Amino acid sequence: MKHFVRKALIKSAHYLEIGAKRFQSAADKVIPAKQVFLKDCEQSGWQNIRPCFVLSTGRSGTRLLTDILLSAPDAMPLHEPRPELYRPSRLAYEQLKDQPEIFREVFKSAREEYLLKAIQQEKIYVETNNQCTFFAPIIRDIFPKAIFIHIVRHPGAFVRSGIRRKWYSGSHSHDIGRIEPLTEPLKAQWPAFSLIEKNGWLWNETNQYIEDFKSSIPAEICLTVKAEDLFANPEASKQIFTFLTLNGFQESLVRKMLRKPVNPQRKGNFPKYSDWTAEDKTALKQVCPLAEKYGYQL
Repeated sequence: MKHFVRKALIKSAHYLEIGAKRFQSAADKVIPAKQVFLKDCEQSGWQNIRPCFVLSTGRSGTRLLTDILLSAPDAMPLHEPRPELYRPSRLAYEQLKDQPEIFREVFKSAREEYLLKAIQQEKIYVETNNQCTFFAPIIRDIFPKAIFIHIVRHPGAFVRSGIRRKWYSGSHSHDIGRIEPLTEPLKAQWPAFSLIEKNGWLWNETNQYIEDFKSSIPAEICLTVKAEDLFANPEASKQIFTFLTLNGFQESLVRKMLRKPVNPQRKGNFPKYSDWTAEDKTALKQVCPLAEKYGYQL
């Protein structure tokens, strides 16, 4: 009955024109919530939910993924849950190993109400916000059935997007949460780094952090996806639906969504990677050794 109600609402709302959030909200009002409370979740040790957290650098297609997942009747995808954890995310990168109990409590307090709502509505919670990335090592301590998706994008495309958004320029409001090298000699060299080198280092360091985390968990609970595949091929979305055990994958719908870019970068001028100078490409290559692992030629 629940899936029938949602399907009818989706059809009547003209999905592509008004957007997924509107009809999903309408469906939520129609479908009665399951009577579950936070104390029930605590008593079960949060064994009653299998949430998914997307790990990435950001600027890697997570907004598109969120919109695609909104078409699934049994998914509750969130791209920017509040609080977004900009400053705590950086602190997690710096201090999580030394004070894991504090970061467990911070992350749990920030997300437990969302997961409770997902349980009450019998949905699969999927967080696509990249700010959860540096909390990854303690997430399964809190939510033991959590699974993960790692999305990686070509470092040149990522760096271009970051520079156009003025990351590490001192004028971006979220630079307060942007990580920087913690150890020498990079810490001393950092002020002299170009924006290509700083954003390239961010790409490599974040993905290395994710790779280190992936090596500590069973391979079957993390799916790695290239952003380029997500942007171009519905098969990547289908693979994600299968991994998440979601219903309602519609290839024709995904193809329509892929024709219109989601969350494109419109401001800032910086050339595409293919138009960079040889010097700039070399600078990126030097700070992005992981590029080869993912099959990116720099």
